Amino acid sequence: MDTFSLTDIKKKNLSDVYHYIYKNPGCSKQAIANALAISLPTVSQHLTTLMNENLIEKSGQLSSSVGRRAMAYQIIPTARIAVGIEILAKNVYITALNLYGKKEAKEKFRLNFQPNRIYFEELQKTVKGFLQKYSYKEEQILGIGLGMQGLASPDGSQITYGKILDCTGLSIQMFADYFSVPCKFIHDAECASTSELWENPEINDAIYLSLGQHLGGAIIINGEFQNGLTGKSGTFEHMTLIPNGLECYCGKKGCAECYCSGHFLMESDMELDEFFAKKEQGDPSCQKKWDDYLQNLSILINNLHMVIENIVILGGNITPYFTEQDITVIKQNVLKRSTFQDDVSYIIQGRCRSDAVSIGAALPFIKEFLKDFALRS
Repeated sequence: MDTFSLTDIKKKNLSDVYHYIYKNPGCSKQAIANALAISLPTVSQHLTTLMNENLIEKSGQLSSSVGRRAMAYQIIPTARIAVGIEILAKNVYITALNLYGKKEAKEKFRLNFQPNRIYFEELQKTVKGFLQKYSYKEEQILGIGLGMQGLASPDGSQITYGKILDCTGLSIQMFADYFSVPCKFIHDAECASTSELWENPEINDAIYLSLGQHLGGAIIINGEFQNGLTGKSGTFEHMTLIPNGLECYCGKKGCAECYCSGHFLMESDMELDEFFAKKEQGDPSCQKKWDDYLQNLSILINNLHMVIENIVILGGNITPYFTEQDITVIKQNVLKRSTFQDDVSYIIQGRCRSDAVSIGAALPFIKEFLKDFALRS
């Protein structure tokens, strides 16, 4: 039988009060007491503690037709900040999120990636300059997540497979040594799907496809990522789509990466917006590429749905370019290939359309803060 000390009960009550205000901004002391079934003096004590720690603030008075108007309370969203970084070959994107997971600041920096100390010295200077620009103190930062084009160890301390950036074996200490806050690597596809789950909290089971310059994915069951025995689950990019087809960066031929990523669409040194601008101008080669891309993607979606019959979420940097007609074409192509003539409404577009990787690299620190609030009290 579990036993709880008076200190444990106080911590739980403090955590409950904070979470109630978090979910019900502008609430009154009486509303908190009623909802949590604790006394008004206890609520007052916890409100004072939270205000002294600059975690909540008064937000005016509630309207009332009789008597004294009650004071309203809300959390201070910027009391803590989480930082996410998307690391690409030539650029980094840094995003700061408040406790509601909303963007407070975002910057793009030109920085050519190298898996060495020189690069990470430059990156830490860039991050510290970013924090200084927006007046964030290091003690305010919950953590810094680095979204990488590569698989990371479960604790985020090392890149276990990083062919794209040639960084297999890279240690987070190369960056973390410059900071006193937690830092970790996170696979970019997991970052993107984390962002999507934050925007779509009602989704419990899904297959997430990250459609961008590279292809990525994730399997989500009961709201949790299924990483597999060694963290390789969800690497749909290396499923064979066309036997003996185009050569993938992994060294094999015919991977889905070769046919369902932005690299399939773009010529060397071309950006996505350039490709879609040419397509919109009626360039026949771009239109042919796009038609083939939609067909290839339809095959991949159908194959995945045959393995796991869940929602398939289309996310990533390419999805904002999808028109309603494109989604219709994908669904029609999937339906043609489906053995069971399924209802293809399970194919949906993601809600997080921009900065999904940098946002998703920061969100785990916010989730951890909220989950473990009682332990931090």
